[in-house]
Amino acid sequence: MRNFLKALVLAHIALAVYILFCFSDIIGLLIQNWHTNIFTSEELDPDREGLISTDSLLIPQIIHQTYKNTNLPEAWKKGQEACIKLNPDYKYVLWTDEKARNFISKNYPWFLTTWDGYKFPIERADAIRYFVLYHYGGVYIDLDDFCKRRLDPLLTAPAFVTESEPVGISNDVMGSVPHHPFFEKMLRSLQDHDRNLILPYATILFSTGPVFASILYEKYFRSPGSKIEDIKMLLSKNCNGKDHSFFKMTKGSSWHRGDAKYVLAIGRHIPLTVFVSTLFVLSILFLEWCLYCMYTCKDFYRPFRILTDKLKLRRKVLKRSLSD
Repeated sequence: MRNFLKALVLAHIALAVYILFCFSDIIGLLIQNWHTNIFTSEELDPDREGLISTDSLLIPQIIHQTYKNTNLPEAWKKGQEACIKLNPDYKYVLWTDEKARNFISKNYPWFLTTWDGYKFPIERADAIRYFVLYHYGGVYIDLDDFCKRRLDPLLTAPAFVTESEPVGISNDVMGSVPHHPFFEKMLRSLQDHDRNLILPYATILFSTGPVFASILYEKYFRSPGSKIEDIKMLLSKNCNGKDHSFFKMTKGSSWHRGDAKYVLAIGRHIPLTVFVSTLFVLSILFLEWCLYCMYTCKDFYRPFRILTDKLKLRRKVLKRSLSD
């Protein structure tokens, strides 16, 4: 029986190590400090916009957006027009599916097989933003993000990303100088993260979406030679459509599927998810303990009786101390 118990303990240790390895990236997101290099309120002050010279801008004045063709849904046309109207001196590029594939085929042919192999169109829409920001620089903006201000204050950093809640970064708005090492790391990592996680929403999140971007962001700052000042963080309060924010969200998320509500629910209730998962693991361990005791004909209630006796003894001691 001792050998059986040892094997069971070793099996649990091996399983725990494997689970920690599989979820190490997620654990890294939970402990990462996401506010180390944020845009300050002074840097984003609307009154400073007229004082920002073109020479002080690091990121090229280019707006990138993507859609399957040039026939945009009516709900997104106003957002597109607002971004162009507020930034008339910016170059505007709409990356259609055909245009994006031609770009990959010409400039990054090593990625074409992965590009064509993506199961969901949104994965290609995610991937192209990383490639064009690395190649040309500029600002990528999702079509469901409605511009409310000029983008100049954001172009004073070598690169910027936007905060996601509860943790991580979003990939709906991003900016970069050409050939920034963070975006190179992203596009070089796409093939390694091209996995089928069964649930479509989870597959998209981890292969090319915000979770992928967050994991690469966290890994980038752990890599030798990276500098915290390389990338600025635009807080979510600057993208909520309120006073002085740069963007507001319109109706979007057209790629969400039926499983999205479950994954989103987990993301909104991380402490509860951790508690339920821990309770589930402890239940499995208790069941195994019961089966082991039954198999070895031992009294598995004995630990509980010992605990009960100790509690009774402590109560007696407490009563005596109170009576004295």
